[in-house]
Amino acid sequence: MGQGPRTPATQKVRVFFVALLGLASLGHSSGREVVPLVEDWKFLKREIAPDQNAEEWRNFKTPPWEVVSIPHTWNAEDGANGLAADSGVPEGYYRGPAWYERALPVPAEWKGRRVFVRFEGVSLVADVLINRIPVGQHRGAFGAFCFEITPYLKFDGKDAMRVRVDNSRAFDVAPLSGDFTIFGGIYRPVEIFSTGEVCITPTFFGSSGVFLTLQNMGKEKAEVEVKTLISSEGSDLQDIALEIEIKNAEGVMVAKKTEHIGKAAPNGHTAAIEIPSPRLWRGVADPYLYSATVRLKRGGELLDEVTQPLGIRTVAIDKEEGFLLNGEPYALHGVNRHQERTDKGWALSNADHDEDHALIREMGANTIRHAHYQQAGYFHGLNDRHGIISWEEIPLVDAVSASPEFLANARQQLQEMVYQNYNHPSVGMWGIFNELDCGAMATAPAVPVVDDLQKLAKQIDPTRPTVAASFRQNAGAKHRIPEAAAWNIYPGWYSSSPDDAAGWIADFSKQMGARIGISEYGAGANPGQFQEGELVRPVHNGSLHPQEWQNYFHERLWTQLKDNPNLWGTWIWAMFDFAVDKRNEGGIPGLNDKGVVTRDRKTKKDTFYFYKANWNPDPMVRIASRAASPRKQAVTEVKVYSNCAEVELFVNGQSAGLAKPDASKVCRWPAVALQPGANTIKAVAEREGVSDACEWNLEKTNP
Repeated sequence: MGQGPRTPATQKVRVFFVALLGLASLGHSSGREVVPLVEDWKFLKREIAPDQNAEEWRNFKTPPWEVVSIPHTWNAEDGANGLAADSGVPEGYYRGPAWYERALPVPAEWKGRRVFVRFEGVSLVADVLINRIPVGQHRGAFGAFCFEITPYLKFDGKDAMRVRVDNSRAFDVAPLSGDFTIFGGIYRPVEIFSTGEVCITPTFFGSSGVFLTLQNMGKEKAEVEVKTLISSEGSDLQDIALEIEIKNAEGVMVAKKTEHIGKAAPNGHTAAIEIPSPRLWRGVADPYLYSATVRLKRGGELLDEVTQPLGIRTVAIDKEEGFLLNGEPYALHGVNRHQERTDKGWALSNADHDEDHALIREMGANTIRHAHYQQAGYFHGLNDRHGIISWEEIPLVDAVSASPEFLANARQQLQEMVYQNYNHPSVGMWGIFNELDCGAMATAPAVPVVDDLQKLAKQIDPTRPTVAASFRQNAGAKHRIPEAAAWNIYPGWYSSSPDDAAGWIADFSKQMGARIGISEYGAGANPGQFQEGELVRPVHNGSLHPQEWQNYFHERLWTQLKDNPNLWGTWIWAMFDFAVDKRNEGGIPGLNDKGVVTRDRKTKKDTFYFYKANWNPDPMVRIASRAASPRKQAVTEVKVYSNCAEVELFVNGQSAGLAKPDASKVCRWPAVALQPGANTIKAVAEREGVSDACEWNLEKTNP
């Protein structure tokens, strides 16, 4: 088993908070007091030179501020319209600096306590100032970060924070490029909190400061190592007690342990605790969650407390058996997900995350690749609770830079990703790159960077496998550095035929001498475009992307992917349409339309139901191309997706016969005659009591 997260002895330990704690009162009390900073932010989308003597800097009066709430982005419109905001915006949307300001709710009672501010996600570079004094800078759009602000506060009710945010391309910050919009803003939650003078470190790479590592797992007991980073600011720790409490999913305490600190160790305080008769976390079948709470006390007084999720499970990727959950083969089939949607960009609410997760679960996926970056902590919690295995990856996309600053930033983003998500049982693997050596930005060799990141990932967390995604049709040196490789394949969309997938997979697997993953496969579809009769492959960057080709593509690909002995996992590209401002295809500018659900989440494309029939055991029937009306061909194939035993088709009330779904859950009636005008099409699975119906209008031809 693993040895727990390795923390560098030279790292000055001071950072974070844990989102599982609720809002505490503002009155003086022991423990951790947390206040979300949501409303009443002032926002200005332009640069202001930080000249302390300038009236503009002191007052920010010109031009007037816009009042916004967090989460927020300034690219919700121009980042997805496929049009340049003006001639001076070469990327088509504003990438530049902006400023935020907000009063800080710091009560006088907090004086004598320690105060921190935590940002979960700011794109791309953030400079934080308290009372106009610089506190720190964070470079990277996707990881959380936290600063202690105690020395900068006045505790007079007039404390304020300013944040300069800049999403300009930075050549020392990954990603250097990518096929997705880089939305600017403070787009995830922000909070301020206070602790006692001794606390669980909240500033260590934005993490919880508590790391849970399963050491042994058996029927009678499970042993968990609990490593806690402690920040004391020179305070005496001789009388500090550390208390560990494990509760089961029903909230009943099942284990408890108390130890005295004595003095802070540079790599944290480590203790072991045993959980009797452990119930395993088994993915979607039984995502059983414990919780682990660590408290620091002095003489019975609570100084700080952090709670983290705990799932008893092991993960691995075996060359011959594939992905293993608790030592048993576990077939991974799921989707890629970008963290954005219509009119919001990256500034998603918890309700948005809930809706996304519910749609993914409805389709029957058991895994999500968080493409191509670390995603929200709240979304990870949904994965934990519902048993969805996640592929987490850093935004090392397309290209690397040869500069030492770039490598340092890539290492930082990897450390943030691993430390912040270390305790989530749903995280099954760490991704260390996607499609490197791609495009004009690929100017430096990738192997040295990938090799460094691989070693760092395994040093921090030896308990999870490392993976990477490639598009090259060969297994080069960088593909062999992570423990398992995967490929992004699009036969039948960008090239060749959908029937070529099995041959590609066999070849990649043979080159690697192991099972591989298919990290992306997909085809575009505009849900309002259709193609009758014989299918013709669309031009991938053309204006016509009919749903029928996306359906055909996935029907052919899934036939070759399911039960393929050369694979350890598959991920559709993508679950949702998403913004790529530079694209203009499929009749909708600024969009990658390979999703099986539209960007506004209002329309499930036909392909969604194809996978629901294959992955979700709940009985269902769905007529494909049901929205394709009016129609021109009087004789047509009717296709139905269903996981039922047999389906009967009715056309204008008359039975067209029974059909049994094939191995890919598709029923076909090859030559159905339509009458001029309206036609009622109905598919019924009588035994299971489910049906679907639509109306097709056949255009009348002139005599």
